[in-house]
Amino acid sequence: MANEEIKLNENTAPEETKEQKKTEKKAPRKNPFKSKKFKHGGLSVLFTVIFIVGIVLLNVVFNLVLNRFDITADLTDNSIFTLSEESEEYLKGVDKKISFYVTADEDALKASGDKLYLQVSEFLGKMTELNGNFTLDYINLLSDPDFSKDYSETLSDGMLIVKNRDNHRYRILKVSDFLRYTLSDGKKYSYSEASYYVYYGGYQVTDYSSVAEEEILSAIMSVSMDNPTRIAFSEGFGEGDSSVLSDIVTKNAYETTTINIDKSEKIGEDIDVLVIYAPTSDYNVNAVNKIDEWLSNGGLYGKSLIYVAPAAAVETPNLDELLGEWGLSVGKGFVAQLDTDHAFYSGEVLPLLQDLELNTESEYYKNMKLPDNASFMGWRIRPVSTLWEGKSNITNTVIANTYGENCVMVPFDADISTWEPEDSDYGSYNAIVEALKTRFEGTTPYFSRIIAIGSENIFMENFTAASNYSNAEVILSLFDTNSEGGFEKLTVMEKSFTAETYQLDSGKQIGIGLTFAVIIPVIIIVIGIIVWVRRKRL
Repeated sequence: MANEEIKLNENTAPEETKEQKKTEKKAPRKNPFKSKKFKHGGLSVLFTVIFIVGIVLLNVVFNLVLNRFDITADLTDNSIFTLSEESEEYLKGVDKKISFYVTADEDALKASGDKLYLQVSEFLGKMTELNGNFTLDYINLLSDPDFSKDYSETLSDGMLIVKNRDNHRYRILKVSDFLRYTLSDGKKYSYSEASYYVYYGGYQVTDYSSVAEEEILSAIMSVSMDNPTRIAFSEGFGEGDSSVLSDIVTKNAYETTTINIDKSEKIGEDIDVLVIYAPTSDYNVNAVNKIDEWLSNGGLYGKSLIYVAPAAAVETPNLDELLGEWGLSVGKGFVAQLDTDHAFYSGEVLPLLQDLELNTESEYYKNMKLPDNASFMGWRIRPVSTLWEGKSNITNTVIANTYGENCVMVPFDADISTWEPEDSDYGSYNAIVEALKTRFEGTTPYFSRIIAIGSENIFMENFTAASNYSNAEVILSLFDTNSEGGFEKLTVMEKSFTAETYQLDSGKQIGIGLTFAVIIPVIIIVIGIIVWVRRKRL
């Protein structure tokens, strides 16, 4: 029995083991998707994918924002790349379609590191963002030679063209002309002047600044005018160089042209202002009669003649007669200022360089908006006399005169070595005088006028370009007071370029771009993969 039991046990044990194996094989397997390892690993992968997708989308959105909006910061000491608030308000309200064309390769310009060109590029870019009517294009004249065919002027690299696409009026500016240099004498000069004084006078440049914002705004205003005042500069009688005056009025929204009165049938009715600029020969009777007829304008008036006397002994009897009919006379000599507080010597025996005083009661002065310490300079001034206080429908108004009563007129033919003034010669002399002729329709007055200026030297670039003199403002008021063609000037400060700046060069810009657009996203992706692999092994 015992043996049988033993045999039975031996026989039955293997059978039970097989059953157990069968039972084990039939047991259901666990769902791997419900395992803890999968849940932890899957969530890690999901979060990693979401994170990576979020970074990519954020990068895309960030680049779209960069292209659409200006989110850059101007870190320069005096914000040389930032438009003034007054400028921005004006630009937002311009309803004309304005195009900016810069004759330069954009990439080369921005890579140059030149502060002035970078500033102009920044200004133009911000202007196009402020106003949807503005467009900006960079023109490579070598690869696009046909572009120049639309302009009568010769184009070269480094120019800015501001064009009204509605009326096709345009202004061409040289970017290099936007610089102003302060020399060791404390005065500001244009590039050509500064170069002269540094080379020949031994002056040093102590500061240089940009008037780019003012110049660009001026050009926009100029081309935006619907009916600008037309100014004609007369020629044909040895007139002097009026380019400084022409440049001033052109920059301030006036249209300019030239006319040879003697050869023209008449002076056109579309001419609002005629400028006779320092002629070296007398106008003939034919030309003078045409001027007289134009001033009358068929009895309608509304015309202005600006006569700028030559700073030389020139006999002009026909022009003198025309001025005399309006109660004006230009003296045959120069005014010497004997008051040392207002006189300056310029290498001459007599102090012919001097301060001039403005008539603060005139409408011209009120339109100048000058600071209290404004200085108005004159050199070799011929006195402008008034022949009467008031006659018929003609009245005279002094706009500027010499300072004080200690001045004398030195005749052209005087022998300076022996000449002595008489007691009656001392006094104040007029430098600029207006003669106004008036007619009425009912109670409404209509005017024509002649403004006589005692010397062309008032328009010297030394005086008009220097910010410490007010000659440019005085000159401009002669046109603005009697015209609807000018515009209200915005107060825009010059931007000094000698202040410390934090402008990034192209290498640093590329480095920063690669860091945020490539390196950081790649690092994040690698970290995400490492985290996922480590969690998968848990």
